[in-house]
Amino acid sequence: MNLKREVMSLKELILLGILIILAAYYFVVHGPIEKQTAEYESKLAEIDLELQIAQQKAVEKIKMQESIDAIFARYDGNPPMIPAYNNINFIMGELNGILGNTYDYNLSFGAETADENNIKIIRRPIAISFSTQKYSDAVAKIKTINESENKYLIQNVSVFDSGANSSVLTNPFGDPVNSTKNSGRYNIVMTMTSFEYKADAQAPQEDISQ
Repeated sequence: MNLKREVMSLKELILLGILIILAAYYFVVHGPIEKQTAEYESKLAEIDLELQIAQQKAVEKIKMQESIDAIFARYDGNPPMIPAYNNINFIMGELNGILGNTYDYNLSFGAETADENNIKIIRRPIAISFSTQKYSDAVAKIKTINESENKYLIQNVSVFDSGANSSVLTNPFGDPVNSTKNSGRYNIVMTMTSFEYKADAQAPQEDISQ
């Protein structure tokens, strides 16, 4: 009986020793290695994300360069300068100077948007209406706007002849005039877009959880 008890005790000691060795291995070797592996995997994920961002920036840079090359090619190497954002005060001053002596002049701006090909290019829609007594005057005003250094993109122009007997003719100050002394009134409605360069424009952040 004593011998059997001693054998059982020996087995228990061996088992205990194995357990102690396994525990020591886990806390001294396996645990730190697992922690270090997790840290390496986290750093690897960060590096992978940075690489993706760098690749995306490289693609955007290539697209931007292609857009720039296309602009230079379009204007034979001498493209027009794009005004810096926000250019609305200059636009208002310029158009007021061009159209301030016309009849019933009205100017309105739409909501600005970033160009779909280059987020740094801001598009600003503009609607204009005014009237002149002579058709040649209307054409001259439109031509002056078209030749502006702002390089407006004129999209639509409508010209209406209101006739010589209109009862609502006014001078540039809003005072009524004698319709019998006028040869007619040409009403112009036009829409166009101005372009501005916003250097600090940022692309919208995508939801990476999706």
